Amino acid sequence: MRRAARLAALVLPLAGLASLWGWSHHLSRQGDEWEVPIMGYDPRDILRGHYVEFTYDWPGLDAADFSAPLSALCLSGTAPVIERAARASAAELATCAHPVRGPSEGIYGSDALRRGRLYAGQARARELDKALRDQSQRAFVRFRLRPDGTIMPLDIVLRPFGPEQRGD
Repeated sequence: MRRAARLAALVLPLAGLASLWGWSHHLSRQGDEWEVPIMGYDPRDILRGHYVEFTYDWPGLDAADFSAPLSALCLSGTAPVIERAARASAAELATCAHPVRGPSEGIYGSDALRRGRLYAGQARARELDKALRDQSQRAFVRFRLRPDGTIMPLDIVLRPFGPEQRGD
C-alpha cells in the first residue's frame, strides 16, 4: 500500500505538469499568422539575453495614436497582410473581425501594442543583428494572433523596399 502511495505521489504531479504543458502548447498554436512592419530595432547583447526589441509600425496609425495608452486594435485585411490597424474601444472589439488586445501586465505593460520583443537563439540573433542594419530592406514581425486577441511574435522577416518606399 505504501509503495502504491509513493508511486502515485510521484506520478500524479508529473502527469499534471505534462497535461499543463500540453494544454499551453496547444493554445500557443491557435490563431492566424500576420505580419506587421517594424522600426527602431535594438539588438541585445549576449549578456542581457538573445532578443531584438522593436517598435511596431502599424499601418494606419501614427504617433498621435500613441499619445494615450493603447489597449486594443482592430485589424483589417487578410492574414498575413494588415491593410489597416485602428484604435478600438471595447464595443468596437465586439464587432471586429481581427481584434488585438494589449496585455495589462508584462514587460511593456500598457505600451505592449507599440513595442515588442522577439527572443532568438544566439545564431539567429547574430543573423538578425546583421540583417537589420541593411537599410535596403524593410523588417516585418511575423506574429500569431490568438483567438483571445493576444499576439505572440514568432520571427522577423526582411524584404527589399519596393520602388514606392525608395522614392524611385
